[in-house]
Amino acid sequence: MSNDTNRSGQDASGGTEHSEEAVVDALGHILSQSEAARSALATTLREGGTAVGTVAGVRSQTIDEEERPSLAGLDEEGVVRVLVQPVLWAGLSQGQPNAFFKGLPLDRPAALLFVAPAARLARLWPELCRRADEQFTIIGATTPGDLRAATVSGGERRLMLTSWDALLGLMERVVSGAGDGDGEASIRQLRGTIERGDGGV
Repeated sequence: MSNDTNRSGQDASGGTEHSEEAVVDALGHILSQSEAARSALATTLREGGTAVGTVAGVRSQTIDEEERPSLAGLDEEGVVRVLVQPVLWAGLSQGQPNAFFKGLPLDRPAALLFVAPAARLARLWPELCRRADEQFTIIGATTPGDLRAATVSGGERRLMLTSWDALLGLMERVVSGAGDGDGEASIRQLRGTIERGDGGV
């Protein structure tokens, strides 16, 4: 079980699990429906040091034995180039992050991106790096700001962590600039879901 405690004191089997599933569904819907939102995701990945190119599509899938849903971002060839793991306050599952790296290609740039509340980044990032370092070599881990990244040995994979505020803020700006009113409304709704999961904070 993770050493990264959560504010509510609940673990992965507690009441946060349903909220996190709802968040995965909502983010997956936004990314599936909005090219501008996928462009914002690709920008985040580039800023984290991964040249994934275009995120052409998104699908939901489960990776680890606890069957937590993740989002797989596909390139134009249908290859998974990014796995997005949205989290709120539940602890990490036993397979996070290492089981997820197996779902990423070794022959091209790819990333595993965790998205979490900003208040959780300072404790979650060292825990993710520590776990990854048990099976891989972690190189050049960065810690400042809301986007943190490290290279994972073997291939061109990156481990990343960003905050909901940073990701959704960028998505809102890009979606708004593209005139995607439906996308903007969906992002606002997702923000509300996250705030309820945060206890209204």
